Amino acid sequence: MIELKILLNWASCAFLLSSGLLFMRRHCGDRSRLYLALTWLVFGLVFLLRLFVAEFGEPIVNRVLPVENLAGGLWAIVILYLYPLEAISGGLFSKKYMIFFFLPGIILGLCLWIMKSYVRELSSLNEIWVYIGEFNVWFRLFVLFFAVSFYTISLYYIPYNWMKSNVHYRWIVSYSLKIQVIAILFVAFMLTGDVLLSSIHLLACILFVLTVTYEELFIRFETPCKESLRPLTDVSDALSGLVTDIKPIDPLIEQLRLLMDDEEIWRNPNLDLSYLALRLKTNRSYLSKAIQNDGYKNFSDMINRKRVAEFLKLADAGLVVNIQDSFFYVGFRSRETALRCFKKYVGMSPTDYLRFRMTSH
Repeated sequence: MIELKILLNWASCAFLLSSGLLFMRRHCGDRSRLYLALTWLVFGLVFLLRLFVAEFGEPIVNRVLPVENLAGGLWAIVILYLYPLEAISGGLFSKKYMIFFFLPGIILGLCLWIMKSYVRELSSLNEIWVYIGEFNVWFRLFVLFFAVSFYTISLYYIPYNWMKSNVHYRWIVSYSLKIQVIAILFVAFMLTGDVLLSSIHLLACILFVLTVTYEELFIRFETPCKESLRPLTDVSDALSGLVTDIKPIDPLIEQLRLLMDDEEIWRNPNLDLSYLALRLKTNRSYLSKAIQNDGYKNFSDMINRKRVAEFLKLADAGLVVNIQDSFFYVGFRSRETALRCFKKYVGMSPTDYLRFRMTSH
């Protein structure tokens, strides 16, 4: 029990400190980071409450399917979706159908609290099977597995549009898998009340908050909060060398340029050489050679030049209010890749470039 209390202290500190850091580093117009800060704050307070109960109330282990933990866990999973839903599709909460996404978890949690005084206390997994016919037992099992089977996999089925989303699809998969690990450990603890499983669950929660917070702060873009930038009329000299103008030497290059210019397929962050070859009805080798014949080093060089060139067009037109949103719009989803490519092709950081454009006009 002492080790468990120490882990509860660590967990509450990790969540509360991460919440404060995210709140201080929140960006204007980016509600997802604010939602994440609020989520971590709620979790930190919940772990503090659990620590208080461990000191002065009923034991937090050796109980199976306790109503308060079950309801709290269900609501915790629901709260975990405030951040990813906003990151995947900003402003989605303004739509009425979002109510129906959260409504099942809220209703089931309320039902658990209402029936708290009437449930049978269980102390082992065997007792679940003995009393499985009772409503209060199978209803708690239903709630427990509903949280895992519905909410923990629902991110995979939220409509994803790479043109509108602020995150890469791989991020959605990664975040969903992390939630599933947390949920599975929670289910195991709820079914057994085992101290070791509770400790593993707490360690997973600590690792979860630290990794997600790190990714939010350092993998997603650092963006200055600016109201507006002065409109510019001319195109930067840095743009001139980004997109080469070599006369096509074969029909494949012509098809490639049409696909790049007409559909602007380079905005798709999931675009790779295999998919592009499929669209052009050729193979990777022929396509790679065609890209090189068109004046680029390779596929990545062509795509990144297109994206940086489009960013510069937006900047020179005075349309870059938020660097993060602009990089998302042109197809970048990695902070490191975007900054590295921008510095490589332009010779300075995006912020320095915008400042240079403002001071030179």
